[in-house]
Amino acid sequence: MSGAICYRCSSMSAFEEIRCLDIPLADKLAANSEHLRNNSVEINGIYADIVERLRRAGAGEAAPQLGSPMPGFVLPAHSGRLVSSASLLESGPLVISFNRGHWCSFCRLELLALNDVYSQIKSRGAKLISIMPERAPSVTRLIGDYDIDFPVLIDMDNGYALECALMISLGQTLRDAFTARGTDLGRFQGNDGWCVPIPATFILDQNGLIAGRFVDPDFRNRMSPEAILNCLDTIG
Repeated sequence: MSGAICYRCSSMSAFEEIRCLDIPLADKLAANSEHLRNNSVEINGIYADIVERLRRAGAGEAAPQLGSPMPGFVLPAHSGRLVSSASLLESGPLVISFNRGHWCSFCRLELLALNDVYSQIKSRGAKLISIMPERAPSVTRLIGDYDIDFPVLIDMDNGYALECALMISLGQTLRDAFTARGTDLGRFQGNDGWCVPIPATFILDQNGLIAGRFVDPDFRNRMSPEAILNCLDTIG
């Protein structure tokens, strides 16, 4: 992305301006990071410390690897309907996107980018889901506010993320900073743990084996939609 993004329209939030830019997801994420650095200095500094701590600890390295089977799941959708990985794989490949929650602007940008290519994913015979550790009201709001067309499944208490070695604690410092700003993850998640998954993407072939994988402790980085489509083409 070349040049700085200027936010001039008082009637539109910085997120909405970034969302509407006709640029790749990676550039939108970079613009969002720039806005965070310039306008939320304290939060940005805490995030940098968390990412460094996670990298030193090797967070995400134990997550399922290429060529290995993805752990199965049965998780509820926001409607309460139970969805299993086995049923999703019956007709073809599956793309799984782990997201932190509706409150995370980086996750929202990723989900919107995935929504834009959802028809292309389906045309390749694949299914797409997001998994996040939030209660049904928050997930329902996310789907409604952004017209998300694919299922968003609820991983209460991060049980499936833990099984996949993706669960992390956000820590007390970020918790205090968020709480001071009125963001209460406990209310969104239905528990007091303040844990989230490392954002990650797994692309499974119809046998449930991992054909594509993106796991990065730096939540500001995500797998590009183009990389997902390219991986699905190799499975096809």
